Amino acid sequence: GKIKTTYRLRDWLISRQRYWGAPIPIVYDPDGKAHPIPLEHLPWKLPTDVEFKPQGYSPLAQSQELKKRTEKIFGKGWTPEVDTMDTFVCSSWYFFRFIDPDNKKEFADKDKIKHWMPVDLYVGGAEHTVLHLLYARFFTKALKKLGYINFDEPFLKLRHVGLVGGADGRKMGKRYGNVVNPQDIVDSFGADALRVYEMFMGPFDKGIDWQMDGIRGTNRFLGRIWGLVQQNEKVKMQNAKRQSKIKNDLEQIKHRTIKKVTEDIESMNYNTAISELMKYVNEMYEKRYDQQDLTTLILLLAPFAPHIAEELWYRMNSFNENPNTYNLPARRSHGAGGKSKTYRSIHDQKWPIYDEEQIKDEFLTIPVQINGKVRSEVRVSQNISEKDLENLVLRDEKVQKVLEGKKPRKIIVVKGKIVSMVI
Repeated sequence: GKIKTTYRLRDWLISRQRYWGAPIPIVYDPDGKAHPIPLEHLPWKLPTDVEFKPQGYSPLAQSQELKKRTEKIFGKGWTPEVDTMDTFVCSSWYFFRFIDPDNKKEFADKDKIKHWMPVDLYVGGAEHTVLHLLYARFFTKALKKLGYINFDEPFLKLRHVGLVGGADGRKMGKRYGNVVNPQDIVDSFGADALRVYEMFMGPFDKGIDWQMDGIRGTNRFLGRIWGLVQQNEKVKMQNAKRQSKIKNDLEQIKHRTIKKVTEDIESMNYNTAISELMKYVNEMYEKRYDQQDLTTLILLLAPFAPHIAEELWYRMNSFNENPNTYNLPARRSHGAGGKSKTYRSIHDQKWPIYDEEQIKDEFLTIPVQINGKVRSEVRVSQNISEKDLENLVLRDEKVQKVLEGKKPRKIIVVKGKIVSMVI
């Protein structure tokens, strides 16, 4: 046998007989020979005098403006190319233009390309892998070969989006009559409830079926958060009366929530991030909380429900002396002493930071390994000494059963991790 390279990239016919898409910058002389349009006449723009009626040929062929434009520039008898480029041509390099859209000298400034490119994250359906992703990589590699950029992969990370199916378990489609119109859901429950449900209904990259009970559930969840802000003082007074029955406050739970939500957003595990917020809200209804706990909740909610979070943030920063009324100016809120200050959106605030010391467990579960095999585990305080840990492990029933009265030849304690014995 021998090594052979097989190329999967096939010839790509980029011309289309349709109006949308970039017009191909080619014109033909009276003899039918093709010529590229000179740089001074670019961009070659689509004409606007086009009728969208099926004629059996490209719509641009009907344009009188395009024909006159061509003859004015090149002479009598010259004709324009009337096909347009496949829209994949534009989408294969638009991310470069996106970083510098007003540049009239080059497709993008080299310093901006160096700063922003390559793209950190590509999110799209699996159906784009063969077409858009393949062509985008082709364009990027060509631009590198021509010396315009110094990298040959356009995207650093790829994540596919799971499809939302109908409530009947089938793919949504008109033929099945199971399509859910997002506007209907927005009209009934609001845009934020829809956003939160779509992120909560399952893992980002897994397909899942739509359920109306789910959207109702996220709507109730947002309503509970609204209630916490609206009845802030009342709820705190109720909790204060019950404080004798409460062993812990929210401090540790708050920092754990910040950590979990932050990490889940980074890894695109939005469903578990929202689940963590739901647990936090439950704790707030059960335990005593302060203004900082509530502030943290609204900040963590903002990426998922931006409209409600903005409104609640506005209200929380616009209290009068009477907590049941609000001072809601157009762009200003009132601080302590009645002095005015400029209101800043919640989306301009810094993301909460968790304290590692606050999220450490008071107790640890330590596995016990004997001759390379885990035989038991013990739950101990974080501050236990190595000697006390050894003694506790030796008294463990499962360990004693394995030892059969023998004394271990060696005991190795890795603090906070494992106890290993050799017999």
